[in-house]
Amino acid sequence: GARAAEEGPMELADLARSFNEMAANLARVFDARRELVAWASHDLRTPIASLQAMLEAAEDGVGEPSRYLGAMHDQVRTLARLVDDLFELARIDAGALTLELREAELAGLVESCVRGIEAEAEARGVHIRTRIEDSALARCEPAKVERVIFNLLTNALRHTPSDGSVAVLVEPRAGEVQVTVEDSGDGLEPETAHRMFERFWRGDPARTSGEAGAGLGLAIARGLVEAQGGRIWAESRAEGGARVSFTLPAAA
Repeated sequence: GARAAEEGPMELADLARSFNEMAANLARVFDARRELVAWASHDLRTPIASLQAMLEAAEDGVGEPSRYLGAMHDQVRTLARLVDDLFELARIDAGALTLELREAELAGLVESCVRGIEAEAEARGVHIRTRIEDSALARCEPAKVERVIFNLLTNALRHTPSDGSVAVLVEPRAGEVQVTVEDSGDGLEPETAHRMFERFWRGDPARTSGEAGAGLGLAIARGLVEAQGGRIWAESRAEGGARVSFTLPAAA
């Protein structure tokens, strides 16, 4: 909480500003750590409480155990996804990711991810389209890139209202390939665009259609993209909605 007075000779004032910036960054790190523990505890406690309630109901004979099996499977899958996400984040933070980079066409990865959410998109009344240039070859680990694209598509679908649309665009740039996922939602507030890749960040709840999710998908996406030599960012579209883009090194 300490801050230096930004006054005096120019060199000392510059040093004070640097010190204050460092202190502010440290404060954000500690705040993020507290938020992570709080959200992780909440997201683990909720499905566990639901499982416990269903087990107690089955033991007390309130209903046939078979009627709870489907819901219990859903809660176990929720727990498994959250634990997997936390483990992936821990590996990213520790620099322990094992990446086998190779030349890969992104068209197949995008199509696989689109197939994975088509049913949900159709149920929500959301149209999905793709535009992929044939020369879009990247040096990457395909499985990790597929996870990034799927996370971005899932996030876009969650924030797109019925009768809206989601688009995936892949185009080569100078020395890199850019992948963009767009939605026709309400766009992003400046703070949301800046913080949405932080762990457990759940800003702008008004944009969310349905479950909010654990808030780890975009943090994992950033870690995986940066581990492969790329960058990721978000912005609002001029025509409405949000756009999240990331780059990967182009294949030689």
